[in-house]
Amino acid sequence: MRNHPKAPAIDQARLTGGSSRRCAAGVLTIFALGLAALYIAQGLPPRVVRPAPPHYQVSAREMTVPSGKPAVRGLGYMVPPVYPAVSGGTVRDAMRGAGLLQAYSEPPGRIAFTPEGKAVYLPAAPAPAGPGTARVVFRGNRDSRKVALTFDTSEVSEKRGARALIDELTKLRAPATFFVCGAWCYKNPDLLKLLYERGFEVANHSYDHPMFSRLSNAQITAQLKGTEVAVEKIAGRKIAAYCRTPYGEVDARISQVLADNGYTTVLWNTDTLDWVPATIQAQIRDRATAKPGGGDIILMHTTGKYTREAQIEIVSNLRALGFELTTVSGVLQNAPLGPGPTGAL
Repeated sequence: MRNHPKAPAIDQARLTGGSSRRCAAGVLTIFALGLAALYIAQGLPPRVVRPAPPHYQVSAREMTVPSGKPAVRGLGYMVPPVYPAVSGGTVRDAMRGAGLLQAYSEPPGRIAFTPEGKAVYLPAAPAPAGPGTARVVFRGNRDSRKVALTFDTSEVSEKRGARALIDELTKLRAPATFFVCGAWCYKNPDLLKLLYERGFEVANHSYDHPMFSRLSNAQITAQLKGTEVAVEKIAGRKIAAYCRTPYGEVDARISQVLADNGYTTVLWNTDTLDWVPATIQAQIRDRATAKPGGGDIILMHTTGKYTREAQIEIVSNLRALGFELTTVSGVLQNAPLGPGPTGAL
């Protein structure tokens, strides 16, 4: 039987040593790669995460721009839906003869009647017509006993609340000015037509309520023109040459762009804060009537929770104090409108 030669003995110490060296080399390699990655990262610019701008409504008092108040314009006429057939003369003559004519409007002057039968003259609103002097108005003629109620719309559909407000003002025979958004006009065409049918003054509040400070001059112009087109297309009328900027935001650039498009910037001097959820009806009334003055422009909104209900007391209190309700055009009559950012104060 042939004997096989013995295999050489394995050097366990050599085997163990080689494995340890390979493990150490791997650790060093990983450590070196980590240091290299850290070095490269330090040379890169930091990543900045900017939050999206908040989507909420703010009061003009919270803005870092001058605050102002709106004015309200009112009905030029109110007629019943049914009236007798005309046998001679005009339809208006027939209505007057039948005792059905409560108020009517006839350019260039508008006439409205108070519940006591007193005639109130409502001047026709100017239409935008070419570049003009930049003016920002917070208040009308202080020497008058006239006050303007103004209402800003949103950019969304709001048929129920706005319709109830319009009906309440009509019932009270209270003139007012509505600052409308073009998008609101398209979503509420019947309400826009109703405002004109009942003689309210309609002015510009942008197309879809953006912050003008974030827009270029061309974009601001597009906002104004978009609402002009909406009003003409739906109601066949020219919008009044007054613009209330969204959130009451205004500066020299914004007011100049508005003037270049034929608009006077109209803000307010009395803020009811009716849009704030916590505001109750009595607060709206008190803010509007506690310390009234000639030429006041009072700011309210068609979306206010208690705005409609508050009108009864607001209108009654102001009239009891000897003030005549009119429109923005009405309080600006004979007002000392000077050039520059202050306008009539």
